[in-house]
Amino acid sequence: MADDIPQDQMQTTEPTQQQAVPPADQPPVEIPPEQPAPGQPQTTPTEIPTVETPATTETIPPVSSPILDIPALHFPSSGNFAVTFAFGAQSDKEEIKKKFQEWGIVGHNGLDFGLTAGNQVFACDVGKVIQSGNNGDFGTSITIQHSWGQSIYGHLQETKVNEGDDISVNKVIGLSGSSGVAFGEHLHFAIKPNNPDQNNGYLGFIDPASYLSLPSQKEEPKQETMETPSIQTPPVEEQKPSEETKPSETTQPVQEPAEPEPTINIEPEKPTEQPQVIIDQTEIQKQVEERLKTELDARRLKANEARQTKREENLMKIEKLIEEKKQINNDDVRELLHVSQSAATNYLQILVDRGTIKKEGKGKATTYHL
Repeated sequence: MADDIPQDQMQTTEPTQQQAVPPADQPPVEIPPEQPAPGQPQTTPTEIPTVETPATTETIPPVSSPILDIPALHFPSSGNFAVTFAFGAQSDKEEIKKKFQEWGIVGHNGLDFGLTAGNQVFACDVGKVIQSGNNGDFGTSITIQHSWGQSIYGHLQETKVNEGDDISVNKVIGLSGSSGVAFGEHLHFAIKPNNPDQNNGYLGFIDPASYLSLPSQKEEPKQETMETPSIQTPPVEEQKPSEETKPSETTQPVQEPAEPEPTINIEPEKPTEQPQVIIDQTEIQKQVEERLKTELDARRLKANEARQTKREENLMKIEKLIEEKKQINNDDVRELLHVSQSAATNYLQILVDRGTIKKEGKGKATTYHL
């Protein structure tokens, strides 16, 4: 194959030789195709450029802009945790719709995994931490820069890494939680490739579901399993040179370490038992709505309790004012509480209905006393 390349190239160099040198060089033109194999008689200067030209032509194709492909990624958790809110999912809840509008996205721009608080969170690929800690609506979050783009882990309970740390796979980077704008405990996982399409409706984020295929697992168990086979091999070699009859007793315990070998097979089998389990979307939606409802109900109760407490405090201030001035009107309450005329009237009417104070007069001439 190497002989074919210089022959074609020599044909392209012939016209250049005819222009540079008179017909005296025409006889060597017939010899070059046969000379590359034997040696370097007379046409060595012409053979050198012909060897350099194929090298340049071979390096040109790789220079063309490569297409960055995202590799197979590790799941951000260890175990079977269902996706509770898929990428691009919509919600009937007004609170979520308003948040989507506020963030400028047309749908959910990540995957929500149903991790309860305190579960270990893993990096999906090797990279460097570029953000760790409070991150606005994401709450406590971690952002990792990879060779192909970025990955984000949101609503964490706490982080285990710092900005600038080099991260390897199967390393625990944090614990799941419900910080930030999160309706319940879960892990928000999202990826954004290099040179993202910011006009795709999801702020450049893409669906990570098709890339997640590798399991995540702590590094520590793997290190222990790698040590056991190295310990087992030397004892087997020591048994062979022994010539005594008693070593048969020693061979029995040496053979026993062979039993841990299945443990090596068990540990790699565990990752295969960790596929992504996706529940029916209708059930997922029901679960999300139930969590939102309970969360909103709890917030409403707290808000109502706060309003009642504030109202009772204002009523006590009005009663104290009447005790001091003996008689007050609507304007006195407005100045005291810095409220509107209607609000002051409502406060006074509550005290009248309770029988705490009495009302006299009508219109602007209305007064209140004990």
